[in-house]
Amino acid sequence: MAYQSRGLTLVELMIILGVAAILASIGVPAMGGFIAESRITAKSNGVMAHVQFARNAAITLRSNVVACPSIDQQFCSGSNRWDQGWIVFVDRDNQGVPSAPEDVLRVVAAEPRLLLHSAGRTRVRFQPGGGAFGTNLTIRVCDPTGRASPRAVIVSNPGRARVSSTVNPLECVVQS
Repeated sequence: MAYQSRGLTLVELMIILGVAAILASIGVPAMGGFIAESRITAKSNGVMAHVQFARNAAITLRSNVVACPSIDQQFCSGSNRWDQGWIVFVDRDNQGVPSAPEDVLRVVAAEPRLLLHSAGRTRVRFQPGGGAFGTNLTIRVCDPTGRASPRAVIVSNPGRARVSSTVNPLECVVQS
């Protein structure tokens, strides 16, 4: 009985590795863009869910509820940078700060891989009827590397939140 070798020669192995390297060099950049788009979409949907939670809490608790950027996860920072984290709290005495630690309903951690900002607005406050005070709030969700299309979470005066994908990339520049 003749013995047959079932392995690969060095030349065959080098050809397989070369083809794999070519395919990887094509696929990896596309995968990076896909991951960036997925991250933007997930964060936009998450922001909208937290805003809707704040509105529902205002209606349920029959009190003003505020969502605002917060660096220390206890008080509003007064910044328009939502990527540093934010809080949702009951504003029972209309002072713009939580009166007690139990008034904080949600704490959202910082997102260092994305840029979230709201131009001039530093908070959204929902009334017990579900409406929002002031003008529309637009929170832009941007990829600092520019690999993904930006999104925006828009909260209207009646309190309706929606995600928009028609955002000018130039709006992703933070203005202090």
